Amino acid sequence: MLIYLDQNYASRIAKFLLGQAGNEHFGLLYEALKNSDALIPPSPFHVLELRGGYLLPIFKTLFTQFSKGYWVRPWLEVFKRQLASKSISSDDLLWRGGNWEQSAELTPLQSIVELELYGSFLERSWQARKTLYKLLNYESQAPQPPFIQLLARLLAFRSLEPERYARPSDLADLLMAATIAPYVDVLATDRYMREMLKRIGHRGLVYSGRRHEVLGLAALLKGK
Repeated sequence: MLIYLDQNYASRIAKFLLGQAGNEHFGLLYEALKNSDALIPPSPFHVLELRGGYLLPIFKTLFTQFSKGYWVRPWLEVFKRQLASKSISSDDLLWRGGNWEQSAELTPLQSIVELELYGSFLERSWQARKTLYKLLNYESQAPQPPFIQLLARLLAFRSLEPERYARPSDLADLLMAATIAPYVDVLATDRYMREMLKRIGHRGLVYSGRRHEVLGLAALLKGK
């Protein structure tokens, strides 16, 4: 089983391992993960959001335990491989070339969090796809690569909720989900990203960090 723990999930497990209170349910998840065959790779998004902070040593230990030496490729490389292969393969997501110094580079799509979209959800998705291809210097193709399909829908959904308070991590979260969600069996992320993915029709398993969902993921791993 291929699982991705986003920064929120991995941080809460790391804090449990450091003995910080309030993370006991993530401790139960950690025990379930230890007794599973799950492959859990780190990514350049983790490196970006850690910024070399105090959790870095425990992140290294945690992912060494579960990654089997694999990393998530940089998001732009995943996108380019999708263009070349026109299919979904875990080889386009995973490699052994990552490290804890290689941070995700967000600059090429820095402006998309301020993108103004109009009309219906479908119209907004089309506008977002057009903008993404322009920013990435690629001609629009049919069928659309999964990265473009998912990111465009996420941007369209986000634009329908202008009252939501934007966070500094929004861009990293959007690129993370568009890069990783098409490939993994389980994406463990925050509540808002889970809601967005479900609302736009993503069919994969997505769990938020709410206590009952964390325990639900642990139960899934235990086969209960």
